[in-house]
Amino acid sequence: MRISTQQQYLTSINNMQQSQTRLASLQEQISTGKKLLNPSDDPVAAAQIVKLERELAQYEKYDDNINVTTRRLEMEETILDDINTAVDRMRELTVQAGSSVLADQDRASISQELYQLTDYVAGLMNTQDSEGEYLFAGSKGSTKPYTELSNGRYEYNGDAGQRSIQVGSDLFVPSNDSGQFLFEAVEGDLQINLTGQAVYDANLAATDPFVTNAAFADSAAEQRFQAATRGLGDLTIQVSEPTSGAYTYSVIDSGGQYVNDAAGNPLSNIAAGDLATTPLQVDLLGMQFELNAPADIANANEIKVNVTPETKNVLDIAMDLADVLATPLTTANKDAFNEAIATGLDQFEAAAERNIEARAVVGSRLKSLEYVSSSNLDFKLQTESAISSLEDADLADVISQFSLEEVTLQAAQATFSRISSLSLFDYLR
Repeated sequence: MRISTQQQYLTSINNMQQSQTRLASLQEQISTGKKLLNPSDDPVAAAQIVKLERELAQYEKYDDNINVTTRRLEMEETILDDINTAVDRMRELTVQAGSSVLADQDRASISQELYQLTDYVAGLMNTQDSEGEYLFAGSKGSTKPYTELSNGRYEYNGDAGQRSIQVGSDLFVPSNDSGQFLFEAVEGDLQINLTGQAVYDANLAATDPFVTNAAFADSAAEQRFQAATRGLGDLTIQVSEPTSGAYTYSVIDSGGQYVNDAAGNPLSNIAAGDLATTPLQVDLLGMQFELNAPADIANANEIKVNVTPETKNVLDIAMDLADVLATPLTTANKDAFNEAIATGLDQFEAAAERNIEARAVVGSRLKSLEYVSSSNLDFKLQTESAISSLEDADLADVISQFSLEEVTLQAAQATFSRISSLSLFDYLR
């Protein structure tokens, strides 16, 4: 095979240029520390790096969310602790106010302190975070949770929602608790709600239904009713007229069974007399009401009774008690005063228990955020390690390759100078 002089030159030059190209590439890897400089160097590895970098950015976003959630929960925990301190002081004042040695002036002073504590706690409940959002408004962050009404009581304007933030690939953590859950869970007096066709018809006619003046005489009656009807659900009062002018009534629970009276007898078809002329005063296990003749005995002779505790916030509890303490004590209002003190203590206790429960929940969330943050850090390290294995150069190996390529190039250059001097004309001289 003949190899021309020109071919020798071209081949040698091409080999040296390729060697120089490899040297330049190795030198760039050494200076940058990266072996993957262009996607064309390794398209498969480049695609994997893009995917891994996307995952890494996701974890960095999770870290930002964890920091935001932690700040909000720590703020909530601090505020709840301050509110708990204020409620403890309210309970101390309530116990102090119940002392029989205090004069009206002393109770009035306690009343003023309760008013001041109420304003302080109201300010805490309306706390805003660093972004200007109200912490306890539920999902309505721009709405002020508590506003004072004209009667001095406070109304909750938020909702029962929570703002959950994603802190992991499949984990969302609530960053707040609503005032509905935290502060509106204290049970007050039992509320009686009447529903049914008879009530609807009476409302249309602007009259009273056949059950009127339903109420509880005192807290003892409420407790007796709750104990006797626990688990029965809504009660239905049914009135019949077996014979003209002679009415009967029955009380049925939500399961369709007759309710028993205090003596254990079923309240089924109890004689009620002529309700059209003489209403009957009924004491249903502590709930008192007046029973009249139904306007439509054939089609609307049932009324459903739903009894649920009124929910109050700690602000209104303190205001109610402060109003009682501001009123001079007399023989006529002594019983009401004593009941207000007892009720206030129970309600402050309930508010404190909800506060403790909420702080425990917040603490568990903060602890879970620590765990998630640690897990995310592990995932980030693994992802960064995977990216490094794909794009980072092994400098020891690259330097060795560079030295080898450098020696190769130097040898090629040295031999080229000798080969280039070989020619047939050299032998003809």
